[in-house]
Amino acid sequence: MRICFLIPDGIGIRNYLYSDIIPYLQKGGNEIILWHSLDSRLIELTEQRLNTKFEQFKFVHKADGFLVKLTREAARYARLSVNASITSNPTIMTNWTENASSISGKILFKLARVIGSLSPSFKKAIRLEEIGFSQIRKTKRFEEALRQIKKINPDLVFCTHQRVYSVTPEIEAAKSLGIRTSTAIFSWDNLPKARLPFKTDQYLVWSDFMKSEMAMYYPEIAQENIKVTGTPQFDFYFKKELILSKSEFAKKFKLNPEKNWVCFSGCDSLTSPNDPKYLRDVATALAADSDIQLIVRPVPVEPVRRFEVVLKEFPELILAPPKWEKGNNWGSYFPLFEDLIDLVNLAYHCKVVLNMGSTMALDFSVFGNLAFYLNYDHLEKPKNWSVETIYKFQHFESMKELQAVEYIYSPDEIYQKVKEGLESPGNFAPDRKKWLQRIVQPDSNKSASERIAEALIEAT
Repeated sequence: MRICFLIPDGIGIRNYLYSDIIPYLQKGGNEIILWHSLDSRLIELTEQRLNTKFEQFKFVHKADGFLVKLTREAARYARLSVNASITSNPTIMTNWTENASSISGKILFKLARVIGSLSPSFKKAIRLEEIGFSQIRKTKRFEEALRQIKKINPDLVFCTHQRVYSVTPEIEAAKSLGIRTSTAIFSWDNLPKARLPFKTDQYLVWSDFMKSEMAMYYPEIAQENIKVTGTPQFDFYFKKELILSKSEFAKKFKLNPEKNWVCFSGCDSLTSPNDPKYLRDVATALAADSDIQLIVRPVPVEPVRRFEVVLKEFPELILAPPKWEKGNNWGSYFPLFEDLIDLVNLAYHCKVVLNMGSTMALDFSVFGNLAFYLNYDHLEKPKNWSVETIYKFQHFESMKELQAVEYIYSPDEIYQKVKEGLESPGNFAPDRKKWLQRIVQPDSNKSASERIAEALIEAT
């Protein structure tokens, strides 16, 4: 069987090129074809690691026409409006932005908002989406996609990222040829945001909880087409061969193995524009305790220079930058496999992680380690941004009745809570494992990679 991995961006590299999904599929005699826009060097590194050669086809992103964009964005506004209503959560509407530099772009978003706001309903959103799909099927891009898919001749097209709208012609072309299609939901916060610009025959989700979310936000999708498989990004934490001894990991970053390690994991500048200020708060609070060593892991891709002033102010901080490299393609970055090893060992050896509502709380909870969410504003903060909004985002409802993380409500609480968390971790967030089970739903008998491979085979 020929399975085509449609990889439109670097988001899915860790999950689909570094995990065991491809080896599982190849072990079953399946051919893997990569249809991608990735850097050639990354593919070479992956082929070397897996000891294989891929049949490859280049994927080229192209802009949609005005009407296709308009119907897609109008449908998205309608879905966001419905989602905000059925959850009684107005923060869902913060996912609607009208950032456009051109006059035509500004007109498009204003029109989309007007159309989408007129009696919003799932029925209306679906109708708008269908109009967009029918317009796509009349385009030159659709004809090009048809020719390419006939050339690839797959039994299944699996798109590794569900929110990339530029693959819609390819998905529609595959379906028109009777070729099965599949995609995976990438993150635990994706579904309320109404970013599902194309429709496939199969959807892979992390957990039963995410499946129930999908039923709520996309009631038109049949339950039998939604498969609970887990997500491969958590498989790496269960690979004992990736875990280094504390002394080995200490040598890698010039850490003191005798100290208690605490991780500050950075967020992107949109989620946490004041991240450098929060790092300064944490560094200041922990500076007097010689038994604690603070490790800083910035968010990948964004420049470390956000934190340069704080790092100079506190030279004892240990910077553990993500191992991402710039590719040959303009603007392309990709993670090295070594970055996974670093991440696994940070989550294993650091008994406490602090951040602004990051998924890293789930990563650390795999090993039973504790996450503190910083939950206070600085006096100087960007307009229309506040932690009050951040922690009302819909995905945090997943821990509503659980004590899954511990919140820090002021800089004065940082040291006391971190110290207690290191000495008596059971005093905080007793439900962190329950939350992990709810969101990630790991299976002790079968990895997510194996479950995804089985689901893809089943999809054909």
